[in-house]
Amino acid sequence: MMVRDGLRKIFSSRVFYIIFSIVVSIALWMYVEINENQLQQITVSNVQVVRQNVDLLSDRGFLIASMTPETVELKFECSRSVASKLNNTTLSVNIDLAGITSRGNATLGYEIIYPNGITADMAGLISSSVGRISLYVDRMETRHISVDVPYKGGAAEDYIQDPPEFSPQTITVSGPTDVVARVSVARVNIARENLSSTYTDDLPFVLLDENGLEFEEALRGQLTSSDETIHVSVPIRMLKEVVLTAEFNYGAGATSQNTRYTVDPPTVTIAGNVEDIRDFNNINLGTIDLNSFDYARTFPAFSIVIPNYFTRISGETEAVVVVEILGLDMKHLSVSNIQTLNEPDGYVTEIRTQSLDVRIRGRTEDLEALSEANIRVVATLPDDINPGTQRVSARVYVDGINGDVGAVGTYNITVSITEERDIDIAPPSDSQYP
Repeated sequence: MMVRDGLRKIFSSRVFYIIFSIVVSIALWMYVEINENQLQQITVSNVQVVRQNVDLLSDRGFLIASMTPETVELKFECSRSVASKLNNTTLSVNIDLAGITSRGNATLGYEIIYPNGITADMAGLISSSVGRISLYVDRMETRHISVDVPYKGGAAEDYIQDPPEFSPQTITVSGPTDVVARVSVARVNIARENLSSTYTDDLPFVLLDENGLEFEEALRGQLTSSDETIHVSVPIRMLKEVVLTAEFNYGAGATSQNTRYTVDPPTVTIAGNVEDIRDFNNINLGTIDLNSFDYARTFPAFSIVIPNYFTRISGETEAVVVVEILGLDMKHLSVSNIQTLNEPDGYVTEIRTQSLDVRIRGRTEDLEALSEANIRVVATLPDDINPGTQRVSARVYVDGINGDVGAVGTYNITVSITEERDIDIAPPSDSQYP
């Protein structure tokens, strides 16, 4: 009982726990030290061979056409802690190209680059798969190669495709002389079909030889190019059939209700940007003055003007417009009520035209009430009119008629402009009166 109490007192004391903790810590430290510092062998495969001073070799006009091997296998004997830091991402094998000055075969020794904090002694290299790296050095050739961007995918229905646009137009290819000499073109392949909007992208290219065959991966790997992608745009425009129309100056009884017209061709097909052309439905050929003829007239050569931002697809460039005015009559009158306005100061204006035959158009019932008394002809003289006898344009006015009637055709009158002269009147002589 006394022994048990004594042990209980020892195990429950603070001093025991301190001593026990120290003993356990020392034991753990010794275990870790023994295991961590215990040597073991490891093999690291696929350690990349890294080339140093590549730019210097390029400046001399050379390149590495082939290198054997491209990776190295290394075997080490080291502690567990060091081994945990050695792998093919932390290790590299470096070769220095600075000493190469000619074309041909070469072999170079290499330097193993260890991760930070690890030295060669710590790593303990046992062996490597190769002692030297074999190279073939070739002259570097540079050529400008044309870029080709064919597109055969077509456009959707009611759309039209324009030739592809791309940049750059050429690329620079560098590599071994015999390999570069085989390059014919850089081809961009567009994997799209039935486009309904402009397609734009940055696309990779393949190199083709003189026979149109794509370079094998091994040969392609020997070449470098100035660009990795080509900026490509395939313009797609919408096709649309638009109506040809005309506008009119109405008058003399002619209104939109009794005027008929036809256009030949009635429509044309154009192409344009989808956003621009969607709400574009007609092309106005021009304005026709219905007061310039009696009942009907053919206008044979109206130019079909396409806005600059659209393209003409159908070939028509001119249209014929036939205009007909229906349901009206004509009345001919000789008018003597002729006036002038805007007569120049300091001049005398004399109207030489005594009467003028005019044609008045309107509905039959409105024309029946019309007489010469309702019509006057007025010529407004231009501000820069010169003295002399000359023809000036005149306008016909119809007064006092409620119906829609008016003159058709063009009218001119003859006027004479002379300088105004003062007339001196002498006073009577005193001798005449007693």
